[in-house]
Amino acid sequence: MDKKWWSFLCIVFLLSSCSIQAKAQQNAEIDISVNAEVIRSLEMNTVRDINFSPVQPSQQQINIAPQTDSNTGKMVAIGDPNAPIRVSFVPERILTNGNGSTLVFTYSIAGNDRDDQSSAEILQADNRNLSLNSDGRYYFWIGGNVTVENAEPGNYNGDFTIEVEYI
Repeated sequence: MDKKWWSFLCIVFLLSSCSIQAKAQQNAEIDISVNAEVIRSLEMNTVRDINFSPVQPSQQQINIAPQTDSNTGKMVAIGDPNAPIRVSFVPERILTNGNGSTLVFTYSIAGNDRDDQSSAEILQADNRNLSLNSDGRYYFWIGGNVTVENAEPGNYNGDFTIEVEYI
């Protein structure tokens, strides 16, 4: 049974129980307010993380092109078929290591309603209206660049957030 049907049955049950109480109290004044919010689920799955492979001592910058590089991160949004969605993200994130050293990573994202990285289009950080495909999927490839010429040795970590919502 889907969520909409289940929510409808719950509302009918609540309304019928309110009317039963009203009949039991002949002179009672009843004010009924019903609010129902059915939220469609939109799932984000990480297929693979960005792979920075070992940085060489002389390396100054790491660039991962989201349309062509096999080291990109990959995510897929799964929801209602052909549903319109809005995508937004913060293009820069600070990565830190255990010693408190930081690097600024600038993200670049390509998106496509087909599972085809090479034909994906670069997405801008501001809100962008797109649509899930007929299977209810939209694919993202996450790349970007970071300058590492003055980076201290260590593992750098940070979070990336991409917001995908129905419109």
